[in-house]
Amino acid sequence: MSGLFLCGVGVALLVIGGLGLWRFPDLYSRLQGAGVGETGGALLFLVGLLVHTGHLDGVAILLLALLLFTGPIVTHSIAKGAFVRRERVEP
Repeated sequence: MSGLFLCGVGVALLVIGGLGLWRFPDLYSRLQGAGVGETGGALLFLVGLLVHTGHLDGVAILLLALLLFTGPIVTHSIAKGAFVRRERVEP
């Protein structure tokens, strides 16, 4: 039951991150909303699947590690590229 709860919370974070992409005015705000929602939501969803199935799968653990490290790196790279291009920030 706790695995399904974690999956539900993960999906909720993914949906909230998607709404942040649509709602926020500028690139930096959108990156913050999407980055937190994507990383946290995907991690919670995968942990929920691991708890629900009851066994640790090597591929799932590798995917967790990959998401944990690549999500913030990609978000930072996009923000740095926008900063170099002098992307306008909404007041």
